[in-house]
Amino acid sequence: MSPGDSLDRLHRDLGLKRLNPLWAKLEILFGLFVVAAGLFGGMKLAVRPETEVPLWAWLGPVLLVTLGGYLALAGHRSHLYQSNNRLTAHLADLIRAQQKSGPSL
Repeated sequence: MSPGDSLDRLHRDLGLKRLNPLWAKLEILFGLFVVAAGLFGGMKLAVRPETEVPLWAWLGPVLLVTLGGYLALAGHRSHLYQSNNRLTAHLADLIRAQQKSGPSL
């Protein structure tokens, strides 16, 4: 049984949907891009005199850093889920193989 077959079987048996690795990578890249945009926006605000910048102007960079960081972490979490599913499928194959061969002493 190939690793792809065992992963498909795991998804089918547990009712899981397949996660797209490309989407996870795009989440990470886009999230990091948004964080960088928020940091650069915050640095532009920081060099201005305090009297020119209203307090609510900081809301944009803070939101960009927060939401971008969340998106990057969500992509990373998706990669972890995919890795755990592959490991679980591999372990299930090992257990099935051991049960077919019978107990060894």
